[in-house]
Amino acid sequence: MNYADIKEALAPLLDGDVSIDKNDLQKRAIDWSLFHIMPDMIVYPKHSRDIQTLVQFVNKYNEHHTKQLTLTPRAAGSGMSGGSLNQSIIVDVTRYMHEFITIETGDFGTQTHRSGFAYPITGKATAEPGMYYIPFEEKTLAHNMLMPVFPASRKLCAIGGMVANNGAGEKSLKYGQNNDFVAELKVILSDGNEYVLKPLSYSELQTLMQENHLLAHIVSNVYTLIKQHWHLIQEKRPKTSKNASGYLVWDVISSDSIASFESGNGVFDLTKLIVGAQGTTGIISEITYKLVPHEQKEEMIVMFVNELSQLPKIVEVLQKHDLDTIELYDDHTFKIGIKFFRDFVKDKGFFPAIRYAARFLPEFWMAITGGVPKFVVLAESADKDATKVHQEVVAEFNDIQTTMPKLKAFIVKGKASQKYWDFRHDSFKLLTEHSKKSRTAGSGTRTAPFIDDIAVNPEHLPQYLPRLVEILNEYQNEFLYTIAGHLGNGNFHIIPLVDMNKPENKAKIVEISDRVYELVLEYSGSITAEHNDGIVRTPYL
Repeated sequence: MNYADIKEALAPLLDGDVSIDKNDLQKRAIDWSLFHIMPDMIVYPKHSRDIQTLVQFVNKYNEHHTKQLTLTPRAAGSGMSGGSLNQSIIVDVTRYMHEFITIETGDFGTQTHRSGFAYPITGKATAEPGMYYIPFEEKTLAHNMLMPVFPASRKLCAIGGMVANNGAGEKSLKYGQNNDFVAELKVILSDGNEYVLKPLSYSELQTLMQENHLLAHIVSNVYTLIKQHWHLIQEKRPKTSKNASGYLVWDVISSDSIASFESGNGVFDLTKLIVGAQGTTGIISEITYKLVPHEQKEEMIVMFVNELSQLPKIVEVLQKHDLDTIELYDDHTFKIGIKFFRDFVKDKGFFPAIRYAARFLPEFWMAITGGVPKFVVLAESADKDATKVHQEVVAEFNDIQTTMPKLKAFIVKGKASQKYWDFRHDSFKLLTEHSKKSRTAGSGTRTAPFIDDIAVNPEHLPQYLPRLVEILNEYQNEFLYTIAGHLGNGNFHIIPLVDMNKPENKAKIVEISDRVYELVLEYSGSITAEHNDGIVRTPYL
């Protein structure tokens, strides 16, 4: 297969770019995962029509050639599972397809999270998949609205990847995941045509199934499959509040039963089979997100925890309250933040950096004197009403103090809370950037995300956590673990530093994965709550 000839035939058909340059290929041979897979060609579509033309070109090529071309969509490449890596053709949407299209305000009803928390949808925003999240957020904040289920990598990621992975982050305790906030998608399917996917009533679904095109055929087959296997599908849903593994077939019909849906209750929503599918079911060309009011007043309880056994009790106490987040990171994460502190402040300028550093003096002193806690837990509440937030946080704090009087806890707000979020958000980025050379080479001491996103229902934490740590401790001489994540969801990001030059360590990655995933599934958990399956977890599906 000669990709130079393919480029010569394809490039004149597109307004975007086609590249087989080695530097381009090398940059897209990696993401933030363990893997290094060299593609053969990069296509940078300028618009949806380019993607349609590309799919039609590949279909025609594959009709006449035994060795097939494949298409793998890619946005920012900040995923940890290898989902954007492949041979053949990578479709990179970040060069051109990064426009913010429109924002709409209004009363779009109320949405209720699985936790029971109800919140108003006050807007919708539409953008192309290559738009990075931070510019997207700036557009919505200008209207005092937010798409709240952003990941911890919000400074690095694009919205196409967020949707493709069913990403989530610190506010998932209250708001859920990307599949909860996608209102509508435009998607190019395998026939090379663009279709609009959105929630449908039963009568609208019946009308669509009578039409004569690929989407109608897919919808008909999906509905038949779900109808025939409804009870099995619901039984196999992970018993967690978050999941990004497999196809979200249990979410396609939002009703108590098929009979209830056919009586007019709930909707059929095919976006649920695009969200979290990592581009395997279609190529996203446009995303419309739901938006919520931006709750600007925030206060947080910071807890320094020295015993693993205290974590489940903290969750039990705080779950009774209206919290946005219950996050944690461990002492390894904390020490890495101190070690690479200059990276936190390098872009702030001299005097702002000095003021910023001064806020960390107590943490530096703890590190020097050996008093770093085993875990730091952050519990944050937010609302537009500062008085309401403060009253809620004080109630949470009093509950913690009454139930766990020996736990060191204190209330912070405003800039005083930002330093803790900096450690939480940037620890993996720091680790990865300081091992970037070995990451590119696929060897050396580097971050190794492979059990990086496990989750169980928090009710199982007292039994689950000690068994998990027992497994990890067996490998602590070769694997230096950092643990961070969403304690309130029972969702932990365990990312070790590993010397990949040692063949035995590569074998141990498989061994550890087998043992940890077996434990997670024993508690009906998810092997990936946010980061998706990709290459690293495909063998476990």
